[in-house]
Amino acid sequence: MSKSAEKKLKDGPGHRRPPTMAEIARKAGVDVSTVSRALAGSPRVAKETRVLIDKVVRETGYLVNERARALRDGRANQILVISTDIAAPFYSDVVQGIVGTLAERGISVLLGITLNQEERESQLGKQLLTGMVDGIITLTGNIPKSLEKITDFNRKIVSISRPIDRDDITSVTIDNYAATKEVMSYLHEMGHRRILFIGGPKYSQTYRNRSAAYMDFMRDNDLVEFMSTRETDSFRDDAESGFGIMNSILDGGSKPTAVFCVTDELAIGAMAAARKSGLTIPDDMSFFGFDDLKLTSLMFPPLSTVSVPRFEMGRRGADALFSQAYQGAKASDKIVLEHHLVLRNSVLQMQN
Repeated sequence: MSKSAEKKLKDGPGHRRPPTMAEIARKAGVDVSTVSRALAGSPRVAKETRVLIDKVVRETGYLVNERARALRDGRANQILVISTDIAAPFYSDVVQGIVGTLAERGISVLLGITLNQEERESQLGKQLLTGMVDGIITLTGNIPKSLEKITDFNRKIVSISRPIDRDDITSVTIDNYAATKEVMSYLHEMGHRRILFIGGPKYSQTYRNRSAAYMDFMRDNDLVEFMSTRETDSFRDDAESGFGIMNSILDGGSKPTAVFCVTDELAIGAMAAARKSGLTIPDDMSFFGFDDLKLTSLMFPPLSTVSVPRFEMGRRGADALFSQAYQGAKASDKIVLEHHLVLRNSVLQMQN
């Protein structure tokens, strides 16, 4: 078979070859360089010419090689989101906000899951050094080990939910200390004094702030004798951890009137353990969560909680990284979003 016949076969109905830029230029009656500038959005191309080229592109199905364009521009046009877990509802809501915001601007999102493995997180961080990504949004509250020695991230990292205490890293969060104080004030007003606090992993500044607010409130209200805290002894802050912690507390004979958990998932597990032991919620024990996950309103009884704007966190974090990595904006210290208490039926008014 001749080369020309072979080419025709490959370019047949079942193997249609995509058009080249030269063919677009020929159909539009312009130079290849003009097509290139038009597709890049150059103001040097007249409006009429750009409209004509766009029309030919649509008619022929020409696909712009975004990777090649990115290489010419010296950027990857993609960012990396680092998370410990994507199955958790909290993280998935944040990621949706990130992806939706960046997709509107032509920026792709890579998702890196650490599974709470430090070496895995470090390997993911190297993608910033190699130019594979233009920036990182981290949901872990950590700087990857591979990036720790860098003195200035040049506006390339944003932290969401779990702040990182560095001037060159923008953090998007809520006021966790204030939110916890509000919960404690509400429980106190409802007559509770024996309030158990189930906290998260100590490595997280977010959880440390919530724990500090609990202890400060108990001290400020002369309730030190009733102070009781339990924290997960691993990286987990999920329902299984809450179930295990609550079981150990009940097995030890302790019976608080209210339990405040630093995540809804911990509260869900703790409530399951309480029910298993024969307790009625909230008559025998009250519960308060944190995050306002969608399923908390469907529980029985519905869980009182702190509403955290997870999607908005993702959106604002993506906005910040885009403006910093692609538009040269300076990093801001913190972006603090609003929270509010969602009062449902999981807390009993105590009788004096």
